[in-house]
Amino acid sequence: MELPSFCSNFLRKFLPSIPANRALAQKRTHNSAAGVKYLAGALFIALPSMTANAQIYSPLALKQDVANFLATHYAQEPHERLDIKVGNLDSRLRLEACAEPLHFNLQDSTGLGGSISVQTRCPTPQGWAVHVPAQVMIYRQIPVAARTIARGEHINDSHLANTLTNVSSIRQGYALDREQILGKEAKRNIGQGEAFKTSSLDAPTAIKRGEIVTLQAQAGAIKVVSSGVALADGRLGQKIRVRNSSSDRIVTGVVLNQGLVQTL
Repeated sequence: MELPSFCSNFLRKFLPSIPANRALAQKRTHNSAAGVKYLAGALFIALPSMTANAQIYSPLALKQDVANFLATHYAQEPHERLDIKVGNLDSRLRLEACAEPLHFNLQDSTGLGGSISVQTRCPTPQGWAVHVPAQVMIYRQIPVAARTIARGEHINDSHLANTLTNVSSIRQGYALDREQILGKEAKRNIGQGEAFKTSSLDAPTAIKRGEIVTLQAQAGAIKVVSSGVALADGRLGQKIRVRNSSSDRIVTGVVLNQGLVQTL
């Protein structure tokens, strides 16, 4: 019986040169061919079995698990709407299914979402780790400028409007309610629809330089009131210097109200 080409090549490569005793050589060749047929059969049986048992953790499953983790995490933040988009992964990525629950490590410097990253790790000894990019948008109803507000304007109720805003896009502190804004002074121009960042607001100017003010000194239950001249503009809560009109001494105090300074 003629051997298949695969078996013939195998025999030429691995069997020693054919001995003089042709009968013995034929016997050895027959036995070797049988062994090759057995080995080949075993390989063809084993390979499908290995393929069937291999478990792959697909990129699609990874994206879904990361999205579920982010939804659970950010649901704890106050919000009216939550939008999550997990970035695309390399289609060539091949990960084995993890025998242990996955570990997720969120990398969000502000805690307010935006462009973030999630390290997903399989904690087994032969595990793997992948950084997955994502975009998280947290929407809240907050006050925004109803119209353009010029620098120096004192903000009143007509300046305010409430709207659903993506607060993840605001990279600074912002006012959450109207009480934090009303009566404040705009430190810069604020565009229509813009959130009121705390860095854009200032306490209103309550005292002007050269203005006659009331000086109030408190010592226990005793309160002493006198008059003075403000040596600088002063906002509510700000420290300024005042010249006492009676003693001509210069004192430092905190602006309590329009024309009222509490000495320190």
